[in-house]
Amino acid sequence: MEPSKMEEFVANAALLAAHLTDQCNKAAATQQAAAEELQASAIAVGKTIDDGKREIGEQTRGAIHDALAQEIPAATHSIGETAARLRQVADHLQQEQARLTQRARFLGWKSLGVLSVACLLLVAGSGYAARHNLQRAAQAKVDAEVLEALQQVTITSCSGQPCIRLQEGLPRWQKNDQYVLIDTSGEQEARGNSGR
Repeated sequence: MEPSKMEEFVANAALLAAHLTDQCNKAAATQQAAAEELQASAIAVGKTIDDGKREIGEQTRGAIHDALAQEIPAATHSIGETAARLRQVADHLQQEQARLTQRARFLGWKSLGVLSVACLLLVAGSGYAARHNLQRAAQAKVDAEVLEALQQVTITSCSGQPCIRLQEGLPRWQKNDQYVLIDTSGEQEARGNSGR
């Protein structure tokens, strides 16, 4: 891969990472807003409970006043029922508020986990793509070196078999002595002299 294409790829990957980070931030902000809205709802429920308590208190006082005016035993019974209902309503509302708070926490942690996993996948994918492109660039460099070496050698056919003429005593490659190192400096000098 050419350096300019590699740089373009890296730039595109960086733009993609920035875009995904922005999307992650927006999603986190949306989750934060939802949590705040849920908290506001819980506050409204608490306010409704207070209003209900106040209204029940007013009704209780009215019932007591009427009972005192008419019958104390009936008023006592009514107050007991009202108090029991009030306790049930208050308990129910507290349970609902606890559930809402727990759900808001769960949604917050879940959103954070999803965003973290998405960011990790993005980083891993970008790293894999960069490593793959570096491997391809290294392979392209090796292929280019082989092609350049082949341009320095003339291969012909000897009775239908490929052959190359090499001089005796040419230096051998240290890593594998079956290969002869070709000195192209004399060939370049000969080209330079023939051009004069």
